[in-house]
Amino acid sequence: MLPVLAVVLLVVFIGAKMTSRGWISLDRVKQKAQAQQPVALVWPPALAAESDRFCHTVKLTLEQLDKANEEGLPVDQQRRCITRDAMAEHEAAKVRNAAARRADAARREEQAQIEKTVEQQISTGAIALQNLLQARAGITTQITTALQHGARAAIKPMPQPPASLFVPMSYTSGSLQLKAFVTPPPGDGRKLPLMVWLTGGDTNTLGNFWTEGPAENDQSAAAFRKAGMAMLFPALRGGNDNPGQQEYFWGEVQDVAAAILQAAQLPYIDASRIYLGGHSTGGTLALLTAAAGLPVQGVFAFGPVDDISSYDWPIRWSLLSVDERKLRSPMYWLHGVKSPTWIIEGSKRPSNISSLDNLCAGRKSEQVHCVTVHGSDHFSVLQPLTRKIASQLVMGQPVQLQRDEK
Repeated sequence: MLPVLAVVLLVVFIGAKMTSRGWISLDRVKQKAQAQQPVALVWPPALAAESDRFCHTVKLTLEQLDKANEEGLPVDQQRRCITRDAMAEHEAAKVRNAAARRADAARREEQAQIEKTVEQQISTGAIALQNLLQARAGITTQITTALQHGARAAIKPMPQPPASLFVPMSYTSGSLQLKAFVTPPPGDGRKLPLMVWLTGGDTNTLGNFWTEGPAENDQSAAAFRKAGMAMLFPALRGGNDNPGQQEYFWGEVQDVAAAILQAAQLPYIDASRIYLGGHSTGGTLALLTAAAGLPVQGVFAFGPVDDISSYDWPIRWSLLSVDERKLRSPMYWLHGVKSPTWIIEGSKRPSNISSLDNLCAGRKSEQVHCVTVHGSDHFSVLQPLTRKIASQLVMGQPVQLQRDEK
């Protein structure tokens, strides 16, 4: 057996060894943890020596590389530095951007002062605003100079809807004899409320407008006829085999008004209950027609745009004067709306929701109401809202739509 002193010394040695290893292990854990902690970002990075004609900065850390990317500063990958040329361009861009922001702020302030002065003059009667037709008086559109190659599409014959649903109707717009389709007489002596509907896409041309689509994209507006209303679908100038040239929101305003006036003469139409609606391009045209002062009982514009320049059509809008483009864009004329008008759009993409926001933020008549439908897009908004509106119109109730619908 070992002597007692030897045993004691052995225990002390082993304990010291284990303690030493424990401290060493703990130090390693601490070092590893410290190594994994992010290095504090030093920004801007230190400058390279003046003798370095290429690099503006010293070699960048990984954190500085990320920051340089965020700042939009190109980094030379080989030397991992910001070059002197890149820094010079970055500084020059900052100066240009700052100047642009100051100029933009000055323009906004000037525009705000102009708007304030105009609003004061309008409120005192010193300025009487023109409606759309008054502003267009004496002006001939120059649209033909802006048509792109192939803009004149092949003539599409008039569709042939079931006679039980729609029958042909002729109407005169200026010197043009145009065609439309209207609900046939009910045959029981009743007078029906009428919804005039302007289709989307090529609004001038009618396709299969009577067949209902799926719930997520039903552009037929069939809810109105199924609720018991008469409907009118006008083909406009240059559409189908109608005479004339498409004028893209110009003469078409006159066509819509003429079709409505003709339909109002039908013995089975209640002339005191005529409404106008449309979707997409049809919604834009419906707004313009409302801005021309057309006396209908209500207008429902689904998904219009505020400015027609946003349409990607066979028109080079830049070839038209600014004034003529404005005379096609609803946002400048909503003050002229005389009939109750609802601008409606879904909040989900695809959507013209930004146009709705712009239209609602601009100068407008108190008759203009804005409706954002949450959970719907540019197409799925149609079926539920047309059903809701149709039921209210048929019952003779005031239209009840909230600013935020669900």
